Amino acid sequence: MEDVDVNTQWLMSYVLGCSRSELALKLPDLLSDEEQARWDEAVAKRIQRIPLQHIIGTVDFCGIELDVNEHVLIPRQETELLAEMAWVTATSMNQASVLDIGTGSGCLAISIALNAKDSAVHALDICPKALKVARANASRHGLKERITFHEADMRRPLPLGREWDLIVANPPYVPSRDIKDLEPEVRDHDPHLALDGGEDGLDYYRSLAGNLLPCLRAKGRLMMEIGEGQASGVAEIIGCSGGRVREILPDLNNVERIVVASAVNS
Repeated sequence: MEDVDVNTQWLMSYVLGCSRSELALKLPDLLSDEEQARWDEAVAKRIQRIPLQHIIGTVDFCGIELDVNEHVLIPRQETELLAEMAWVTATSMNQASVLDIGTGSGCLAISIALNAKDSAVHALDICPKALKVARANASRHGLKERITFHEADMRRPLPLGREWDLIVANPPYVPSRDIKDLEPEVRDHDPHLALDGGEDGLDYYRSLAGNLLPCLRAKGRLMMEIGEGQASGVAEIIGCSGGRVREILPDLNNVERIVVASAVNS
């Protein structure tokens, strides 16, 4: 479960229509009948383990407010590391061509486009309802013309017919048997399509490595988020697919979380 105090602050700012920083000024006032009703409804939903982000309808990702719903994975703090690495890498390149695989809410594509302003960003997802959310988030941040969205299956060869400087992906990596043991907020509300990584959690990495490594330019990079304990398995997959692991980086909890790969000769 998330921190109770943090949940309470977010829910109250939602009810009062203010930012969390303004709560101290608002809270001494009694709630109106309408605000009390909204508060009671929000608390009841949270007690039912409906995710906070679904109740308030948004999530903060790298300082960017994004709409989320049941059709997209709620972006996690761990993925912010991948986003920052990606936009730093893209910024170091000249007019980088960037592809976000399995974009969901659009969190990676949007954060890269906002921070690597000369990059050409494309984003792909198999779910049309997820793409609708991602497009709305892109428009919200003035990126409608900067990000090109594609409906396609990440497990298939890319249909886009071009080479890429940077490809990023946060694929499904939960082993199928473990989904039943996830927190209710995840198990019952995140789309299983964005969670289920197959028997060992590595199905998508096999497809991504085989299909994407040949699509990288000479100095291109493939960056992927991985689950806990999966680094060696993903590294082996990359090697068997003709790639080279450049880095494996930990998250804030010192869990190996990001794999950076390239083609062997780049």
